[in-house]
Amino acid sequence: MLDKTQLSPEWLAARVAAMIEDDCEIEPAENLVLYGLDSIAVMTFSSELKQIGVEASFEELAREPTLDNWWALIASRI
Repeated sequence: MLDKTQLSPEWLAARVAAMIEDDCEIEPAENLVLYGLDSIAVMTFSSELKQIGVEASFEELAREPTLDNWWALIASRI
């Protein structure tokens, strides 16, 4: 299990790529829904973050689903 000190923008990009099951390059400012991210994946990711010790609700993640916005949210809570 990861801890908060191991989180990085690179970790986030790799985690999101695994969630959408695609090897394409993800633009950091692009809406992740356009890459196939669904609400179940966002709920699961929110739960994973909580287990690591980062509080990020489904609503917060779903509001602006981009790598840039998610990293800003995560970084503010590490």
